[in-house]
Amino acid sequence: MSSGRKEHYAKFMAVALEEAKQSLREGNKGFGAVLVKDGTLLERTHDTEVTDSDPTAHAEMKLIRLAAMRNSGKGIEGCTVVSTHEPCPMCAGALVWAKVSEIVYGTSIEQSKKLGRTMVDMKCEEIASRAPWKTKVTGGVLAGQCSRLYDSSVRNLVKQFKDGGPDSWRSLGQELTSKRLEWFEKNKNRIIPLLEGSEVEKAYQLILMKIGIAEKEAPITEKTDDRLVFHSENPCPALDACEILGLDTRVVCRLHTEEATDALIKKLNPQLRFTRNYARLRPDNPFCEEIIELRRDDQARLPKRLISTRGPCSLSLSQI
Repeated sequence: MSSGRKEHYAKFMAVALEEAKQSLREGNKGFGAVLVKDGTLLERTHDTEVTDSDPTAHAEMKLIRLAAMRNSGKGIEGCTVVSTHEPCPMCAGALVWAKVSEIVYGTSIEQSKKLGRTMVDMKCEEIASRAPWKTKVTGGVLAGQCSRLYDSSVRNLVKQFKDGGPDSWRSLGQELTSKRLEWFEKNKNRIIPLLEGSEVEKAYQLILMKIGIAEKEAPITEKTDDRLVFHSENPCPALDACEILGLDTRVVCRLHTEEATDALIKKLNPQLRFTRNYARLRPDNPFCEEIIELRRDDQARLPKRLISTRGPCSLSLSQI
């Protein structure tokens, strides 16, 4: 697909994404779809399989029914359907029978399976290719944004955060702390020899290693002997879950992840401390500003000596 066509469909996919998020907020499965004709948005909807107790209430099926009702039964022939996810065989078949001119989707079935979802593995293109009339199929529109909705880590946190409050988020944070400390104890003999530099540098490398990201996704912006500041720009399931549910990351992240990260780096040195600058946090900011300090409680703080902002290495889980 040309960049111009992708841009054309991106604005409609953005609407479908909002429908998919509404679906997750309602407790459904997170699929959104819109109907377009001649560049005009005609209908929008999302799946209600769970709330309607109807396994056929997929977003695309509802779109067909909705359009038929509002169009005096004339159907949707010649329209384009834009969906956050590649239509399943049931929906693809229905769209072909409805004679839509084009099916546009974000996340493919193949990618969704890699993200942990159970799918009927038959491509939409295969069904469309067997029809006696032509239905064009185009995938990959806003694929990155759509795929975050189908990541199992994001969806699990949506379920956990949705019906909870501060006490629940704090409890989840304690569970996360236990998991991170268990991971460290299990791997410490391999982890520790890989860490280099000052105490704060080692702590930074440990955090990247546990999360599984590269330094370019969390660049260092300030570094002294006992203080290191970095800007997290990596995909974050907790951030995505909060954005979907409309929760304040300043509240949820403080209770859910800050203690877990702080406890992890303290395994290297009890005087290390992890905090965030909650005035510079996503989604209201393009990055999360995070801080590691070595707090010398039993002695006067040493003068800060400015050193290079280039870390010695980037580590990943594949290295341990």
